[in-house]
Amino acid sequence: MATFKTMCPLDCFDACVWRVEVNDGKITGVKGDANHPFTRGKVCPKAKRQVERLYSPDRVLHPLRKAGSGWRRVSWDEALSEIAERLTEIAEESGTTAVLHNYDSGSNGLLNNLDRRFFNAFGGGTETQGSLCWGAGSAAQKLDFGECRSNQWEDVLNSNLVVLWGRNVADTNRHLLPFLKQLKEHGGQVAVINPINIKLPFAADIFLPVKPGTDGALALAVGHILCRERWLDLSFISNHVSGFEKYLETVKEYPPERAAEITGLSVESIEEFAAGYGRAGAASIFLGYGMQRYTNGGSSVRAIDALAAVSGNVGKSGGGVNYSYSGYKKPIFADITGKELSHQKRYIKYPCWGDEVLSLTDPPIRAIFVTRSNPVCQLPNTKKVLEAFRRTEFKVTVDFVLNDTAAESDLVLPCATSFEAENIITNGMNQHFGYSPQLVEPRGEVRSDAWIFTELAKRMGLEETFGRYTEAQWLEEALAPLNGYGINLDALKRQSVMDNPLIVPVAWQDKKFTTASGKVELYLGTAADESSAVGHYRPSAEAGGDLIDQEQYPLIMLTPHSGGRIHSQFHDLQDDGSMHMSVLMHPQTAIDYGAVDGGLVLLESPRGQAKGTVKLTEHVLAGVVVIESGWWIKYGGGVNFLTPDRVSDLGGTAVYYDCRCSVRRITEV
Repeated sequence: MATFKTMCPLDCFDACVWRVEVNDGKITGVKGDANHPFTRGKVCPKAKRQVERLYSPDRVLHPLRKAGSGWRRVSWDEALSEIAERLTEIAEESGTTAVLHNYDSGSNGLLNNLDRRFFNAFGGGTETQGSLCWGAGSAAQKLDFGECRSNQWEDVLNSNLVVLWGRNVADTNRHLLPFLKQLKEHGGQVAVINPINIKLPFAADIFLPVKPGTDGALALAVGHILCRERWLDLSFISNHVSGFEKYLETVKEYPPERAAEITGLSVESIEEFAAGYGRAGAASIFLGYGMQRYTNGGSSVRAIDALAAVSGNVGKSGGGVNYSYSGYKKPIFADITGKELSHQKRYIKYPCWGDEVLSLTDPPIRAIFVTRSNPVCQLPNTKKVLEAFRRTEFKVTVDFVLNDTAAESDLVLPCATSFEAENIITNGMNQHFGYSPQLVEPRGEVRSDAWIFTELAKRMGLEETFGRYTEAQWLEEALAPLNGYGINLDALKRQSVMDNPLIVPVAWQDKKFTTASGKVELYLGTAADESSAVGHYRPSAEAGGDLIDQEQYPLIMLTPHSGGRIHSQFHDLQDDGSMHMSVLMHPQTAIDYGAVDGGLVLLESPRGQAKGTVKLTEHVLAGVVVIESGWWIKYGGGVNFLTPDRVSDLGGTAVYYDCRCSVRRITEV
């Protein structure tokens, strides 16, 4: 048996480093690297799922062509030739923007970006713009600091207080837990701000069950208290903060009594948290993505960033507002997507995908090519997405399995897992990147993403434009900016996993912010939109506002990530025989709407409806229902039939959590 070191390719906070066991050409185990400072020998359930997917009997192993209500196996030559012929025909008749390329981050790896290079070499098509994930928070931090940067995880041990603001570390960031346990053992405190009472292996010192979508009001009230009590770093404000006077005027209008009415929290709990944060000396905030998935999500993050700025917790060991490392990522890898090759592009709002595709003219969308994503399952307003998909004349999906999107496609191309093809794995949520070697032979006729798009470029006469590199040469090209640090492909292969050399232990410690003023920006007077200022709290459109009838749709629905899958990946492997999604609700909510534990309910929103099985829990606020995202439609899922296709105030992010619904008990299956 041989053991190889590699990295998990999934797009989550932890980016686990693995020790993969291979015996007689087959993977027999995946363990965490005991010597890695984050992984520490532990892996989450998703590591095991990736091996299960590799050997799943339901995996797509050959190109498939839809034939009536079923599928017909075809050769790679037949599949690629048909794609080349159809794309060429559409481009000649309607232009290249009649082709929509839908990609995301379902599988990380630098070589997987060659799908984008192909479509740029094609001439450029229609792409999505915006985010389903973290865009509002990213845009907010770019306004505040210039870029998204985070302190390294180890620095949390220098904090006196860690605030988990909307981040469920137990399910989505579990390798942070040992650091938090160590912090508490040495007298530090942990505060949780979340509508869901997340399960931790220790008791949180402070828990604020904030009403969904009201985080901004809470942050403004905490700012009010910090200023009232003078828990401020006046030196940092004077030298490194722009717009403090306007901020001070704003927070004066948000005493804790006003915030209590908005957030559902008590005045005492708001005061307690503000005192804990203001007196901590070193306080670190870890933001999750759920709290910015509202129409006011960007302004909420800006209000939270401001707390760190005025208290001097920016550029400080044990401090920070830790959201992502994306500001460090781009400069170290060469862009192999070939943006310069495109001569025209058209963009649609990602969260509004269905409406946008249906309304496009001159030219209309005639082909959809899907890579690294499952839009039919994951995009908001599934009814509109399905309508757009079914109206489009030619659809291709590259994937491992016949998920909801593949099922709607004309051709399905089977791609290799990270075990079956070499790559370099990167991550925007911590400082590591690593070499991922090919460990086993590909099953059936599966091919790497790089092979698929290289071959397709050949068939379309785009080989010269696309590039004649081997996969190893593409990796060398991508690593070129790192050569000055002594890092090339051979060095990375020897070491397996390295740290981004640009990342420092404490973000912004040099106080050189990359904003126009060179300071933390609390107010941008030149901004065209007031949402780019840390201004007054605006209720979210649906969860907190009057955009829809709250009597007709009285409940707020949240769709957080699962601990056992990432988005929709691996749900097919988790099927426990349940016919419907699990709907978590408080016992009082069940009483109010006639639901019973284990009973069936129908959820309805202005967009559509879905069925689910009730699970009662006191960990969810009354008036809120929780359904984990990613449950396949074909397995009784479809939560996004309910979610709105609107965008956040900043960053063009999907506002999944800004969703109201009704619930009623039903008996039929």
